[in-house]
Amino acid sequence: MDNEGKRLREIYAEQSDEDLLELHQERQDLTQVAQDALAQVMKDRGLAQPTANDKQVASAAPNLDLRADVLSEGETVAYLFHDAFQAREAMRHMEAAEVDHRIVDWHVVDPERPIHPSGLDLALVVHRKMAGKAASVLHEKLGLFPSHEEGGESGGPLNPVEGLTFLAMFDLKEALIVAQVLGEAGISYLWRDGRDETNELPDEETVAIEVRQSKLEEATALIERRFAALSE
Repeated sequence: MDNEGKRLREIYAEQSDEDLLELHQERQDLTQVAQDALAQVMKDRGLAQPTANDKQVASAAPNLDLRADVLSEGETVAYLFHDAFQAREAMRHMEAAEVDHRIVDWHVVDPERPIHPSGLDLALVVHRKMAGKAASVLHEKLGLFPSHEEGGESGGPLNPVEGLTFLAMFDLKEALIVAQVLGEAGISYLWRDGRDETNELPDEETVAIEVRQSKLEEATALIERRFAALSE
């Protein structure tokens, strides 16, 4: 059995992270020796391994990639920091504004992501319904998310666009559902993804969506209801 486990670990070690996660989702079809070997390789790579309950939620919701194992249901990345001091300041202001949050080292989530010149990619994670408030706090206290009138360079996922405000970040599958929900409701939106904003979004599969400030509350409620229905 030890030889078989070693052989399987060597085979799994040659697989990509995406292939390992796909195998993990279908691990019930593997022998116990194969499951143990897979778990060890994933642990060595720092890949999160969802529990059975997590897998059940993931199969019903659109969040099926590695981020689903790191972000809890309803969470989103509010900002990707490349400066540790700025990240600490953001946490202090989130606490003062009573916005529940946490910081995630995005290199652990996506070790293949190109490293920012600063060497840091610290994701500020908040609940999706608080993303708008978090963006407002970051703008007011740290000068992030500048308005169209203010101009300047944005260090975050969005460049200033007149009349629009940050809604949330989503993975690609989620974003397609969000776009459908907003379209059905007649709510205009702006789509930005990691293919364009390579330095400021966690990866190419992440999408940042903006809506008009007057539609922010309605859009958030509609999206929450849709994702809740998908999880049932």
